[in-house]
Amino acid sequence: MKYDLEKLREIYGNIKELVVPSGFKVVLREQNGEDDSILSNALGVKEGTATDSFISGIVVATDYTDNGKLSSDVAATMKLCDKYFIMIASRIFSLGQTFNFTYPWEGKDGIEEEVEYEEDLGLYIWDYSKPFPKEGDPDFYKHRIKPHIHGKDSTREITLSSGKKVRYHFIDSIGENYQMNQSEDNTSINSELLARRIELNVNNRWVEVENFKNFSSKDMSEIRYDVENNDNLLNLFSDIQHPKDKRIVKFPILSSSDFFFPRVI
Repeated sequence: MKYDLEKLREIYGNIKELVVPSGFKVVLREQNGEDDSILSNALGVKEGTATDSFISGIVVATDYTDNGKLSSDVAATMKLCDKYFIMIASRIFSLGQTFNFTYPWEGKDGIEEEVEYEEDLGLYIWDYSKPFPKEGDPDFYKHRIKPHIHGKDSTREITLSSGKKVRYHFIDSIGENYQMNQSEDNTSINSELLARRIELNVNNRWVEVENFKNFSSKDMSEIRYDVENNDNLLNLFSDIQHPKDKRIVKFPILSSSDFFFPRVI
């Protein structure tokens, strides 16, 4: 899908064309006040659809789809590495690269001590049209979103040693919402597999797997190994340190209210 950047600028004003971790292109417009309403909509937040609606609004063109448009339903099928890249890139584009936030450290007698921090959001994303920095390179950062090793593919098909053919979806918003809505009592080691909507090939027809009673322990081990090595896990945390006692915690940057609604820019 080709799009006219000049025409898009006439319509949306300031825009930015980027390559996401899976290798396809998106054109972003700047965020506006209506996007704040979408991101903070109580029902959308509860159902886990707010960020998908937000992304479908700020992406004004893409080669991810044949028609160049991105509905919220299609945005939900984007791999999480691409979704989170867009969220961070949009935040930088619209609100700046510096992320100021506070963290409430637990002090003596349980009293919280709020400490202010500053983070460079540019550390978490990359220009994926260029080679990705390796450990030891000047631009290497351990929490940076890596390119997805399977590029634009949305699913992966494998044949187990038992002969069973299975395929799974790379983790996306649908899978993320599945995991988030699982009660603690129903969560198991298989939850991350069900979140990827695993299918079994039965007589040349793909059937979604609802349970794993027909899979051996060896089958399960092979599936987990393949998922672990082929579907990038995200680690979007900032390692923040207490200024006095040097305690370190991992702070999830995307869950902070200051990420999209900063009090200080």
